[in-house]
Amino acid sequence: MIFTTESGMQQVTNLLHQYDELVVLSQDESLIILSGYIQIDCTAREYWVCKKYHVQIGIPLNSDDLPYVIDDDNQVDQSYPHKYSDGKLCTETDSAIRIRFIGGFDLVAWMAEFVETYFFSYEYYQRFGEFPFGERGHNLEGIIETYSDLFHEKDSVKTLRLMGAVSSQRYRGHYPCPCGSGKRLRSCHGPYLFDFYTDERLNSIVKKDFSMIKEEVIRRQNEQQRNSRTSK
Repeated sequence: MIFTTESGMQQVTNLLHQYDELVVLSQDESLIILSGYIQIDCTAREYWVCKKYHVQIGIPLNSDDLPYVIDDDNQVDQSYPHKYSDGKLCTETDSAIRIRFIGGFDLVAWMAEFVETYFFSYEYYQRFGEFPFGERGHNLEGIIETYSDLFHEKDSVKTLRLMGAVSSQRYRGHYPCPCGSGKRLRSCHGPYLFDFYTDERLNSIVKKDFSMIKEEVIRRQNEQQRNSRTSK
């Protein structure tokens, strides 16, 4: 689980100290909901955003679910590709967030690195029509893009091979790299994969994501076959 009741309350206390216009809206044994304004004061690529947003933040307790943030005041246009219909914001892939906080979740760091960056990126996109730090896809595509960045591999097929190797094999630096380059693993992707092979926490995330990707690929293939038979 990400937060126990005790650790969640301590994290919320730290967060409210940093963001003093947030208040606890409700809480029970499974969820704490915060509400209020957060101040975005960020500069990047010679562009400055200084603006307040009214949000709700959900912090699940005694659960493996990640915290989430809702644009409570509809300041982010509904047509923006990284805002869901229920108002929740797609700040990053779950995989990237879980890996970032593999050593322990920090709500203050999450707010600074993901939530504030989200709002800055939104304002930048509205002004210039492009994303200042790049963009990830959603669902299966976003997961693969996450690992492409982590593994330093631009080819999505090769990224899937690397994920499969990490999920099913032990690290063998003298073996051929699973990407198919013909080089030894230690001389190719090994430096980027080593922790994912050897850290059980990271390895479990890769295994879960790779299994989900395989299931989704099978589902899509079956759907295509059904559609093909229907159209004949």
